Amino acid sequence: MTRRWWIVVLVLGVGVSAWADTLYLKSGQKVSGELCGVTPEAVLWCATGGFQVKIPLADVARVEFATDPTLVPRVTEAEWRKAMGRAQRDLVSCRTARAGLILGGLAFVAGGYWLGLQGQATGNVVIALGVVVTGLGVIATNPRCPAQEERVKVLTRIGLDHGWLY
Repeated sequence: MTRRWWIVVLVLGVGVSAWADTLYLKSGQKVSGELCGVTPEAVLWCATGGFQVKIPLADVARVEFATDPTLVPRVTEAEWRKAMGRAQRDLVSCRTARAGLILGGLAFVAGGYWLGLQGQATGNVVIALGVVVTGLGVIATNPRCPAQEERVKVLTRIGLDHGWLY
């Protein structure tokens, strides 16, 4: 009798996991469950055991949905758009850090010039500092933003699967 009970539990367990979504991590692990929500930094994953886990987007390779997410959405479009907007702003902010360095240096040059016109001797020092900072900004390479790129990539895939992006 107990052996038959274990077979029934095993069959039901396999049946339930067959209808579950699958989260693939970059480490090679896969987790069955369902996508419960998204934030700009993580996915909220409801595992088959009934508990909710917050997994960073940088660790997520992909999400496979068991049923069509356009018919049964896992998250609301508003929640996804909020997370996607913040992730995109973070990516743009990271990529424009070099331009901020150049503009800051030019502001120092202008401030030093103004101080020089006022008769302040420190104006030349401020101009020299501004020139150095501007030069560093000009010769610096464009920053790579792998963490921000991964967050946007995973959220984009979720949006495409749900039919919110074409």
